[in-house]
Amino acid sequence: MKHLASVVIHVAFAVTAFSAQAQTTSTNAADTDFVRRASSAGLTEIALGKLAATQASSDDVKKFAARMVADHTKSNEDLGKLAGSKGVQIAIAPEPAQQQLIDRMKDLEGARFDREYADAAVRDHKLTSGLYELEATKGQDAEIREFARKSLPMLKEHEDLADSLPPF
Repeated sequence: MKHLASVVIHVAFAVTAFSAQAQTTSTNAADTDFVRRASSAGLTEIALGKLAATQASSDDVKKFAARMVADHTKSNEDLGKLAGSKGVQIAIAPEPAQQQLIDRMKDLEGARFDREYADAAVRDHKLTSGLYELEATKGQDAEIREFARKSLPMLKEHEDLADSLPPF
C-alpha cells in the first residue's frame, strides 16, 4: 500500500510538472496570429520579387528583388518548420490587401514598376519589422519569440536596402 501511495504521488508530480511546462511553452492566439501574418508577408515579398525579375527595368531593383525572394523563401521555410512543430498553420496565400498589391503590380512595367515596388518594399518592411518587434518583445511562445528576434536584423537590412534604392 505504501508503494502504491508513492507511485500515485510521483505520477501526480509528473502530471503537474508536464502541465506547467505545457503552459509556459503554449502558443496563444497572438503567437498564432504572428505566424499567419509573418508567413503571409513573406509570401507577398516572394511574389513581388518574382514579378520584379520580369517587370522591373532597374538592375538595382532586380538585384534587390532576387535577395527578397531568397531571404523570404528561407525565412518562410524556417517559420513553417517551427509552426509545424507547434501545430500552427502558416499562411498559404498573401492576405487580401497584399494580394491586391500583387495584382496591381502585375499591370506595371519599367520605371513605374520600379518606383511602386521600391515604395511598397519600404512600407511593407516597416510594417513587418513592427510585427516582428512586437512578437520579439511580447510573444508568449519562447521559440516563436526567438524566431522573431533573430529575424529582425534581416528585416531592418531589407528596409534599409529598399530605402537606398534610387528614386525612379
